[in-house]
Amino acid sequence: MKIGDLKGLFGLLTVFIQTLRTKLKVLDISYGTSTANTALIYHHGKLLALSEADKPYVVKVLEDGDLQTLGMLDYDKRLSHSFTAHPKVDPVTGEMFTFGYSHTPPYVTYRVVSKDGIMHDPVPITVPEPIMMHDFAITENYAIFMDLPLYFRPKEMVKNKEFVFKFDSTKKARFGVLPRYAKNELAIQWFELPNCFIFHNANAWEEGDEIVLITCRLENLDLDMVNGTAEEALENFANELYEMRFNMKSYLATQKKLSESAVDFPRVNENYTGRKQRYVYGTILNSIAKVKGIIKFDLHAEPETGKTQLEVGGNVQGISDLGPGRFGSEAIFVPRQQGTACDEDDGYI
Repeated sequence: MKIGDLKGLFGLLTVFIQTLRTKLKVLDISYGTSTANTALIYHHGKLLALSEADKPYVVKVLEDGDLQTLGMLDYDKRLSHSFTAHPKVDPVTGEMFTFGYSHTPPYVTYRVVSKDGIMHDPVPITVPEPIMMHDFAITENYAIFMDLPLYFRPKEMVKNKEFVFKFDSTKKARFGVLPRYAKNELAIQWFELPNCFIFHNANAWEEGDEIVLITCRLENLDLDMVNGTAEEALENFANELYEMRFNMKSYLATQKKLSESAVDFPRVNENYTGRKQRYVYGTILNSIAKVKGIIKFDLHAEPETGKTQLEVGGNVQGISDLGPGRFGSEAIFVPRQQGTACDEDDGYI
């Protein structure tokens, strides 16, 4: 069952059939229910295949290159909720930080997994309504949650023949900064910025009194467009690289545009996860569903003014076009060496 299926009466019927099959034991959900095809992460000697609607799946790469599914990972039954497709591993401590979201309270649950693979107690995060939270971020001392106005609205799905998630363009974007080892949410600090949605973050770090978040910010989210069910011009999909700053003393938030559209899937050298880094690697979108190239940003340089498209210059250090009729996907930076002793951009895409 995909998000693209959850639209109108057909979407409601899809959910009903799935529930009925489970109750009649036609569908055995003990083996999991998702496709686990969104992302991969390696932690505590395990390669995990991830999709945010389910728990992680442990997979093994065989000698012939094929994949073998070893089973679903529930951390000795300590994990009872969904698990984001974008957890973060601290390169210094070896810990993994993750969360899950749900349409029932608590709508968001934060978790920490030790370097030895032990999952700590859940920390519920209070948000006013059930939302879609696809990604989050960490720094050395904080976790950053995004309460963005893409709401779970099943009634509108049936009544207006819309998706089960509805974007509200009248609401502010909220960002919660929580000490990453907090046992509860009492110390969370919320910030507001203009309305937007974010699918993917690049990285975050601490800089004086501020938390800095590098992300791809999207205005006017249309799920029909994202799911490929609406033919829209790419200029209507304004996904751009942004720098956001959250001041922990003044309680003020600011943001700065770093690119033209359309950029997504920002990645960094993960030896710098949660720490200040210089370079961001992203994908250039030719249409909503097609990646036509790779782009490299230098955060030490200022973006050129007057630009209307992505071009080399300013903070754009390089662009690699895949060529006519060739399309790619998310580009992952693989450093030549582990650690930060060598150059940050010494590696492979």
